[in-house]
Amino acid sequence: MEQILPVALVVLVCVGVWAVVEVALTMRSARRDIDKLTSSATEVIEQAQPVVAKLDGIADELEPAAKRVTPLLERTEGAVGTADESLARLNGILGDVSSVSGAASSVTDAVRGVAESAASGVAGVVSRLRGETPASERAPKLDGAAAPEPPAPADDARGEERYVDYGAVAGDARATDEEAPAASAEPQKED
Repeated sequence: MEQILPVALVVLVCVGVWAVVEVALTMRSARRDIDKLTSSATEVIEQAQPVVAKLDGIADELEPAAKRVTPLLERTEGAVGTADESLARLNGILGDVSSVSGAASSVTDAVRGVAESAASGVAGVVSRLRGETPASERAPKLDGAAAPEPPAPADDARGEERYVDYGAVAGDARATDEEAPAASAEPQKED
């Protein structure tokens, strides 16, 4: 065994020398890689410096504008609030216009009904004076309904002229108006 010990020591020394050489080679390649990395990082930093300087300049230029944005937003908020109030007022006005339009429509319907009643009453009186059919059967309605064709005039009435006595018409109209609502009233004598 004693002969193995010197051989083992020689092998261990060789392995130690080999390990030291490997560590030295690794350190050299690591130093070279670190130098390359340092030089490329330096280049990137040198190239980034002008960009950073420009960004600083832009930030300095935008700072006054950024200070103006807050009051501008406050003014915009006020304008939007005013616009909302105006729209609410307009909505109220349109509601009033709608109610006035509805009332005008009701008044128009009432006036149309009165005009239709008056027209049919006058037509009835005139037809009674002429001795023709009642006006309700031949007078056109104001609602837009098609009117029936008027009857042809009698052959014997063509050449004769008729005059209306307004006193008699007024008496007939009063008599007609009073007879319709009061069925139990006594008939009036005509002049």
